[in-house]
Amino acid sequence: MKRPSLAVAANRVFAVATLGALSYSPAAAQGIDYSRLEIKTTDLGQGVYLLNWQGGDSLILVGDDGVLLVDTSVAAMGDKIKAAIGKVSDKPIKLIVNTHAHADHVGANEALAKGGATIVAHANLRDRMAKGFTAFGQAIPPAPPAALPTVIYADAMTLHFDGETVQLFHPPNAHTDSDTLVHFRRANVIHASGTIGGDGGYVFFDMASGGSLAGTIVAEDKMLSLADDKTRIVADEGDPASTEMLRASRDMLVALRTRVQKLIDEGKSEDEAVAAKPTKEFDAQWVHQGNFLTGDAMTRMAYQSLKSARPPTTPNPSGGLPR
Repeated sequence: MKRPSLAVAANRVFAVATLGALSYSPAAAQGIDYSRLEIKTTDLGQGVYLLNWQGGDSLILVGDDGVLLVDTSVAAMGDKIKAAIGKVSDKPIKLIVNTHAHADHVGANEALAKGGATIVAHANLRDRMAKGFTAFGQAIPPAPPAALPTVIYADAMTLHFDGETVQLFHPPNAHTDSDTLVHFRRANVIHASGTIGGDGGYVFFDMASGGSLAGTIVAEDKMLSLADDKTRIVADEGDPASTEMLRASRDMLVALRTRVQKLIDEGKSEDEAVAAKPTKEFDAQWVHQGNFLTGDAMTRMAYQSLKSARPPTTPNPSGGLPR
């Protein structure tokens, strides 16, 4: 997400706790005045628009009969999202795609689906929302029925909307275990569901929500298989990334995995792995001032993910996920 905080909207604050564990706190969001936040709308072409605000990115596809919305934002931003859509189209929201279960992606589902929109998401997202779960040290209660996806899928799904082909792919255990990569084929735009870092920073994988380093690499490989040199890739927050940046992120993550796994194989503790500075050559590019994802934080995340690894589904030659 965007500087100065990676997680303004999702209540994300990162701290390295005692004993070297990772912990999270909702404190950062307590002082946010959502009434003062503004949404920047950017025309990406072919009827696709980016809605960007301090804390998140949504996408809309505008058609003759209605609007397809990717991610509804936090509940407090629902009216602003609706107003931003209204400046582009007077048509109703017909479809909502949630990319994962964090609050800044599903929080305004109920409000924005009131006009009859169908909510589409991966099965794990509906399961988490229906049962409630814990994210960033905060208990998330079960969502009201009106906020739950009514159409779910397992591995991949294709939507046809106003002449656009919208492909949905689930990368297992990536940013979370409920991710959906959204590919607008005609517009050449991909929503990455948090599987790349916002504004070109290090990428965060939420292990408490089923995320992993290995799965994030699979997700980035899949997006590379879909992309060309003109593809715009939308992260959790910030301006769209290029395919070149996505490739650099994938290469960095692969190198980090190799280095940290070597330290683990040598019997190094987590603190010893951090002291070895396996991200040293990457930090100048990927660490942003004010972002909690420092090189040391990435090393701890990689170490913990690899130590508790549950490998995602074996990738296939087409790029890691079903076509």
